[in-house]
Amino acid sequence: MSKYLKLNSATVQICLIFFSWKVLLILISLLAIQFIPLGYTDRFLGGGSENFKLAPELFSWANFDGEHYLSIAIFGYKGLEQAFFPVFSMLISFFAKPFSEGLLSSLINSTIVGLIISNASFLIALLLLYDLIRIDFSKKIAFLVITLIVFFPTSFYLGALYNESLFLLLAVLSFYSARKKKWFLASVFGMIASATRIFGVLLLPALLIEVYLQKEKISRSFWLVLIPLGLGAYMMYQYLTIGDGLAFYHIQPLVGEQRQSNLVVLPQVYFRYLKMMFTVDLHSPIYQTILLEFIVGIVFFILPVYGYFKKIRLSYLFYAFIGFLITTVQGSFSSVPRYVLVFFPSFIALALWLNQYPKLFKIILFIIFFIGLILESTLFFRVYWVA
Repeated sequence: MSKYLKLNSATVQICLIFFSWKVLLILISLLAIQFIPLGYTDRFLGGGSENFKLAPELFSWANFDGEHYLSIAIFGYKGLEQAFFPVFSMLISFFAKPFSEGLLSSLINSTIVGLIISNASFLIALLLLYDLIRIDFSKKIAFLVITLIVFFPTSFYLGALYNESLFLLLAVLSFYSARKKKWFLASVFGMIASATRIFGVLLLPALLIEVYLQKEKISRSFWLVLIPLGLGAYMMYQYLTIGDGLAFYHIQPLVGEQRQSNLVVLPQVYFRYLKMMFTVDLHSPIYQTILLEFIVGIVFFILPVYGYFKKIRLSYLFYAFIGFLITTVQGSFSSVPRYVLVFFPSFIALALWLNQYPKLFKIILFIIFFIGLILESTLFFRVYWVA
């Protein structure tokens, strides 16, 4: 236990990185509220249009999808909200309801609880991810991965009222437990993950690959069959309540304007974005989002492939590569700059690539990330679409 208390320990350094990031985002949000006009005044506002005005410093962390997670936590599912998986909202409801009286009280308490869950999950995920990476790589690589995730241009979502940080924690816990041969725990965390985001079901094939890599007996890892039960339970709930067990998929074109109901192959998505980049007004606020989505769409396709040649564990690469492909099957990179935050193996590949370059190159990349984080988080807090 004493090793965690040393001032130069990895735990303290990661906590310092996390809290520096959090203070930076708080300052950005306050400055954005003071100087940047709202992109929307009648929708996408955390807490709703009227309540947002009462406490923008709080509710701006719940813009866009955060509004839906709050609604589900307080009222339960209603029209077109099945796209949002239940675990995050269930946790918010469990901890916030005992202290809530009336709608405004519920909104405030639920927002505070949701932000605590998100930020605590992210910090714990970073600490565990460091230990997971250290099984295979050096301290230098582990810290580089942590820093890349923390200062990635869309990392503010990991501290907002979104379920990305909770899912990241569950995914890391599942892989970490599997690496330690604790298959039951790996399966339980995977099961909860599959009821948190659709990517959770990928933990089943990924961990089966891990079983093979460890030459483990199938009889010791049979618990892995639990993983898809989280998704299965949610599908059953949807079937019993609205008659469609795949509602979370079928309504995607309604909640995401760029998505299509039919499957689209990846080259078509790239072609679509190239066309948009040459037709959309360069001065439109949406242009920078299109550019970010396109760049992320290219980079996070390449990173798992690069990771294969750098000997990153095959179970990790499967999770990151197939997870990325799933985000594109409806014909868009919309939200992909947010979705990739949970694909930590791609950040390992990025760290291994970056590590071979001089310090100056690393500094330049982090400056670009830093500027991107300021820009993207400012837009989010002021209700401009980012991801």
